Amino acid sequence: MSARHHTSAELGKRHGLRRARDIALTTGLALGALVLASGCKPVAGKPAPPVPTIPTSSTIPAPTSAPTSTETTTTSAPPSTTTVSSGSPTASSTLKPSTPKPTAPQPGTPPPNGAAPQPGQVGFKGDRAKLKVVDGPGSAPPGTTWNSGALRFSGNVTLENVYVKGGIEYNGKGTLTIKNSVIEGNHNSWAPLLGNSGHINVSDTTITYKDDQWPGPQWGNGAIHGDATVTVQRCDISGTPDGIQNGPGNSTIEQNYIHDLLRAGAYPNNTHNDGIQSYGGPNTVIRFNRIDISADGKAYDGTHQNAAVFIMEGDSGQTTGLQIVGNYLAGGGYIMRVGASARAAVITDNKFGTTAGGWGEALIDKGATIAAWSNNVSSSNKQINKPS
Repeated sequence: MSARHHTSAELGKRHGLRRARDIALTTGLALGALVLASGCKPVAGKPAPPVPTIPTSSTIPAPTSAPTSTETTTTSAPPSTTTVSSGSPTASSTLKPSTPKPTAPQPGTPPPNGAAPQPGQVGFKGDRAKLKVVDGPGSAPPGTTWNSGALRFSGNVTLENVYVKGGIEYNGKGTLTIKNSVIEGNHNSWAPLLGNSGHINVSDTTITYKDDQWPGPQWGNGAIHGDATVTVQRCDISGTPDGIQNGPGNSTIEQNYIHDLLRAGAYPNNTHNDGIQSYGGPNTVIRFNRIDISADGKAYDGTHQNAAVFIMEGDSGQTTGLQIVGNYLAGGGYIMRVGASARAAVITDNKFGTTAGGWGEALIDKGATIAAWSNNVSSSNKQINKPS
């Protein structure tokens, strides 16, 4: 969600957050008449009825039309557990290739524990040609539906060493586990990895969007998006308006590289980019990530970037258990913003990128409380005082 100038009379308007609804938020800055404003975005699932088309920008063409979402084949009724392999199904829910795991040399080495990754250190790093391709009804696992470009799951499922050429939509109450894989979303799914419920555990995976057409006339989703709790570790995330959007909290986002987000449209119908956007759920841990949404040497290009990390004010009570620790954060009108409902947040050991074009490293909304603030440093290695 991007930052822009407003008068003080425009402060404080906010609307609901949950599935199939848009979001709008304006809250004040402590800088005269300046405020940050967050644009409208769907939270999870398919957005509300179409809104006016975003104008074409120099970054990417505007969308042509909303997708047609025609279900083609269901191999069986979705069971509580699903197995796909070269043999017969078992009680273990796993989708794996019939060939061994790739042994090709890996570019770079994994980041050490407790450190933010460098580009190339996380995501899928093997030979994509050796992955099992999932791209239509014929390759969809039993118990799933291929929905014209999206793979739908419920129950407890594991995907390992797969190349999904389309989105993944999870609607179960169990856990979807994804390891050592590639997910390339397209315009037939509202997010490359959409979790409407349950828990998603994804690691060592590259998640991106490869399509010139958007899912709808206006689009603001994350590559990982929705109302599922998540554990996201060592993933490379790019290509969507946001990196990760998370509704319920109770999630850990660790050692990921979030970068090269989709910047498109002209004010006021532009993308509002966030590396991570949380809707104020409790116990959200964001640690040791590299989140860089800057562009052309600037944190804020005047239109698109909102924040590398944006913790919105929660709908229901206080936001407790928030940790933002050991990250490299770059890009945004303010690079990090924490909403007023945060209580006893721990924000330590973060390195911030340039603030060129923007207003500063951090904005803590009035009412939020910080339990620990230390060793947060600027791009010039100067200690950043806790915002008042």
